[in-house]
Amino acid sequence: MDKKEKRNAKSANSKTKFIAIGVGIAVVIAAGIGIALSMGGTTQNPNSETPSSSSRTVSWIHVHGLGVDPSDSRILYIATHGDFYESVDGGTPAKVDKQRADYMAFSAPQTAGVPLYASGHPSTGGNTGLIKSTDGGQTWQNVATVLDPPVDFHAMAVSKSDPNTIIGFDSGARGLFRTTDAGKTWEKLDYPADRYITALAISPSDPKVVFAGTDGGVFESRDGAASWTQLGQYRGITVLALAFDADENLYASTEEFGLGKSSDSGKTWESVNRPPNSLTVTSIAVDSPNKIIYVAGFAVPQGYQEVFKSASLEGEGWQLVGTNR
Repeated sequence: MDKKEKRNAKSANSKTKFIAIGVGIAVVIAAGIGIALSMGGTTQNPNSETPSSSSRTVSWIHVHGLGVDPSDSRILYIATHGDFYESVDGGTPAKVDKQRADYMAFSAPQTAGVPLYASGHPSTGGNTGLIKSTDGGQTWQNVATVLDPPVDFHAMAVSKSDPNTIIGFDSGARGLFRTTDAGKTWEKLDYPADRYITALAISPSDPKVVFAGTDGGVFESRDGAASWTQLGQYRGITVLALAFDADENLYASTEEFGLGKSSDSGKTWESVNRPPNSLTVTSIAVDSPNKIIYVAGFAVPQGYQEVFKSASLEGEGWQLVGTNR
């Protein structure tokens, strides 16, 4: 984690447990393992076919985001601290960006022809603001700074039904922002009081329906993030990741309970089989047509940053994609 990330983590106070994952892995692990196992998570799926870590080793530091290419579902994009990778057909990830950067937030489009969006830090230091790529992550162009100094989104989502709608939360807690014209203009929005937003997801069918994972649970907005209602599940718990699939099932990850899936907009949840190595999942991407879940996070107890793919939407047959083990 670079100096800029440390300063941002301090500015969000004790609520920014999510940002501090890379620094304090050993601290945040212990409390949740027993609870996760009691909810059906497993440390190792006996049906998994995990290749040896030596054949999958990648030199990334932290994995910050995942996304499936809507034009070619064989391609998984992996945004990390330091480089941007792609994995084809679950193969070992390969670096594709031509200039090093720290991609703190990343959103792959759910519609063909829409750019990849990211936010973070350039290799020269500072913040990138919102950036985009139209060549699969090889090169990136600035879209908007949003603030001065530029925003550093650590949580971001792009609408599937209206790709011009993008929402992002600044890591320094300077605000929640939305654009409805692909970044030309921005509106500052209210967000759940006294909460730090760790993850964002927009309903695939309605850009006004937004879910926010926070350091105190999941919140829902049905008016484009103008107002928020807290959901009962995960109340008081840090939600590390949120993602929709094409059928509007909402996936969530917490350290305590592992992966969860809701088919009724967060009213009720069912457990999804936990990946190997007691992985604490910090990023989720779903390939609905092929019934694959991709997850990234840190493995217990060493804290290796790893990416896995499942053989089903129930989290069966996890296979290793990449690791820095």
